Amino acid sequence: MTGGPILNNAYINFYSGKLSLEEVDALFRTMPYELDYINADDQYEWYSPNPWRDDDRLHQRLNHHVYGCHPKRVLPMVKQVLQLLKSGKKDMLESPQIMDGKRTLIRYYAVRAVNGHYLGTLQVTEYVEHIAQLTEQHAFEHGIVEGKVPDAITSASQHQK
Repeated sequence: MTGGPILNNAYINFYSGKLSLEEVDALFRTMPYELDYINADDQYEWYSPNPWRDDDRLHQRLNHHVYGCHPKRVLPMVKQVLQLLKSGKKDMLESPQIMDGKRTLIRYYAVRAVNGHYLGTLQVTEYVEHIAQLTEQHAFEHGIVEGKVPDAITSASQHQK
């Protein structure tokens, strides 16, 4: 995996605040998700560089048509997902799967400009085994943090020290 972004001291000003290019790169490297972006022409344009991903394989696929990045057996699904997102019939689709023996949720989001114009598709892949286990343990009903119900504190405000 290579180093940080090419531009130094660059900031991106969003409506919701600003981040340096270095911070954006670090955020993507930190997220516990796999993110992939396919542009409006169905070209595989970008992926999140996380240590658990096969960086060499993904890097070789950059700027290639997304159909060439998938096995033939899943191409009908890939085509259907892209068609539904492009057409505006759907803005998000989910595909729960078992991958490497783990419960995994893949979500496909239509990425649209402010005016609604389709720009591409964001694929978010998340291993949800831990979340599924928490649900099975009814943790969400009680706000359990590390096996205990915290006193007078919500699990959302619990910080690691």
